[in-house]
Amino acid sequence: MKDFKDLGFHCGVDEVGRGAWSGPVVAAAVRFDKSHNIRGLADSKTLSPRQRIDLYFEILETFPVGVSFSSAKVIDRFNILSSSLFVMQKAVEKVSETKDSLYFDGNILPEAYRSASRAYSIIKGDNKIASIAAASIVAKVSRDFHMKSLNIRFPGYGWERNVGYGVGEHKAAIYKLGINTEHRTSFKPIYNMLCL
Repeated sequence: MKDFKDLGFHCGVDEVGRGAWSGPVVAAAVRFDKSHNIRGLADSKTLSPRQRIDLYFEILETFPVGVSFSSAKVIDRFNILSSSLFVMQKAVEKVSETKDSLYFDGNILPEAYRSASRAYSIIKGDNKIASIAAASIVAKVSRDFHMKSLNIRFPGYGWERNVGYGVGEHKAAIYKLGINTEHRTSFKPIYNMLCL
């Protein structure tokens, strides 16, 4: 995995929550501005919840971090791809310096960086670049914490476990309780349930 020693001062950027039925899409940018000895950086999906949380706090203590959220309402208005790219751009703007290289997970750059020679889209970047892996961890844990807090306002959907994804527990709760303001009504499964 490429690191500070390979890439110099740079930001890694990733987002989570694109496929969820409810809640925000969340992006994080982590600026690698010094050498580090954080062990275990990896794609957040490959880590246990405990590993993610431990690394999350270590990352926050070590590097400048920017996090940005886009709500379900905004996602419904502008679509999930546009919302994802927008929060990635906003996360970067919170921490990047003028000459930093920017490494975005995925195959599409946010519009503001499409003509920037210092911006790169990296498919499966969270497996290739340590700063993107760090960003994936921060975004995932930030979103999980947020969904668990929303579960207090909207109990019964199991968001403390499924964090808004379309599992059977969540689907059954929608049939029982209906949808709420955190559901993405533009998403086909939710839209179809509303049309029944």
